[in-house]
This record gives sequence, C-alpha cells and structure tokens, in this order.
Amino acid sequence: MAETDKSDKRNFARFFVELGEKDGFDWMTPMRSYFLYNFLRLTVGDRILVPSPGQFSIFEVTGVPEALTQDDVNNADLGFAVTVKPIAEHLPRNNYLGSALTSKLKYRGTNLVLSTAEVDRLIETLNTKTTITDFSATKDAVVEQVQKYIIDKLTPDQLELLVKNYLENLGADKTYIPSKNGQRNDNDPVADIDVMGQFNNLGIAVYVQVKHHKGAESHAGFTHAIAQLAASRYTGIQEYDSLIPVKWLVTTAKVDSEWIEDVAPQNIRVIQNDEFATLLVESGLTINADTFTNTPE
Repeated sequence: MAETDKSDKRNFARFFVELGEKDGFDWMTPMRSYFLYNFLRLTVGDRILVPSPGQFSIFEVTGVPEALTQDDVNNADLGFAVTVKPIAEHLPRNNYLGSALTSKLKYRGTNLVLSTAEVDRLIETLNTKTTITDFSATKDAVVEQVQKYIIDKLTPDQLELLVKNYLENLGADKTYIPSKNGQRNDNDPVADIDVMGQFNNLGIAVYVQVKHHKGAESHAGFTHAIAQLAASRYTGIQEYDSLIPVKWLVTTAKVDSEWIEDVAPQNIRVIQNDEFATLLVESGLTINADTFTNTPE
C-alpha cells in the first residue's frame, strides 16, 4: 500500500514482480499488479461498476482501501477491502448498457478502469430512467431537422404537396389540391381548402388549410384560417361532398394554446409548430423529388 502511494503503475509492477520473486510467488505477474494497483488507488467518491450475470450494480467508494487480516476474511483469499455505498443495484444490462460498456464488462481480469464520462452518462441515464431502447432524444433531433427543412427549404406550394403526400401515406383513396381560383359552390366567399383527402372506408374527407409561416402565428392569421375551414362545406366534387368532413389547420408557426382551446368546439384539429414534422417522422414518410410533383386530377 505504501508503494502504491508513491509509484506509478509501471514502477509498481516492477516492485510487485520483484517482491514475488523474493518471496517465491510466481503468480505475482505484471498483469496482476495492475489489478491490485487499480484497487489500491480508489478514493472517496469513485464509482465502481460491478457486473453479474445479465445484470450490473453501481457503488460509490466511501472510504480508503485497507489491508485485511486473516481474522477479517475467515481464510478467504482476500487481502484488501474498501467500503462502498450502493447507487443502483441489480439492473438489467439490456436496458441500460450500450454496446461499448457491455463489451467491457466481458473483461475477464479482476478490474478495468472506465472513463469518468462514460460512468457519468450511465448514472444520468439511470436517474432519468431512460433505457437504451428509448429513442426519444434521437426522434427529437430528427424532428428538429425535418422542421428546419420545411421552414428553410420548402415553398408554401411544396408544403401543400407534402401534406397531400402525408394523407396518401395514411391511406387516402384519393387526394386533391383544389385550384386557387376555383369556385366553392354554396360556400361563404371566405371558404378555402388547400388539400383534400378522401378516405372511403372511414367515410370521411379530410380538408386541410396549410400555412407555411415562421415564428409565432398572428391572431388575425389564425382566426382567418379557422374561418376559411369553418366556411368550407361543399367542394363541388360529389365524391368528397358525400363524405363527412374532417378539418385540419396545418401551420408551421407556433399557435397560442388559448386560441386552440377557443376553437375546439368547432372540431378543427390544429397541427402547429413542429407537430406536422413529428407526424412525418412517426409515419416513416419518405420524402423525395416525387413528393413535390402534383399529378392533376
């Protein structure tokens, strides 16, 4: 123990082997010296990851290594001990250990020095109860990139085509982007629909108002979009008008939650901010050049 305090690992190995040769212990090899050196260098606050079949536990060192006497160990083959307290015990490896740590725990030596950052990440994962099969962080990052792509790269017309393609991906029997100058029979003049989707088996037609906006949606813009949807009753297309209308407002801007609550009685679904990007990611929609090609009816 005194030699450990004053030596680095290489010098300690030399001392360890020489001591073995002097006392006739041929098992005192450089490799075994490294294991002992690691153990005797433990200090208060260090963490120890202990593997067991299919599980692992984490302990925090609360004392300093000490030498044991024969009475301490009841003739067991132990020479040193250190006091610890449990941080987490008997956790399933499959839930929390990634491939790198799983491989390291297969190490057949007495101990192995892990990086502090690696163990810190593991403890943070345990504290938040985030298993390695939880892809929420990855999903959030993907949604952020899709939203950025929509805002920065797409035109309003291309966003409408993306919404149209999304409805097709949901299983719409037919989708349609009405002409901007088309007449809506028997509708209020303010009525307007950007994208329509026909779902025959469900007996519904989805009518969508699409707004390619940045930042926060203005109250005037929001109420106008809702009015456009609310006033849309007839499309002039028999296939759609024979189905029950389901109305969506899709805007890439952020909408005040109180405004959404206010229009809830009108049964208009508001998909705002990055919610449409989230829907795209969750549906596994493939976006390519064909997505932005509108095939006329």
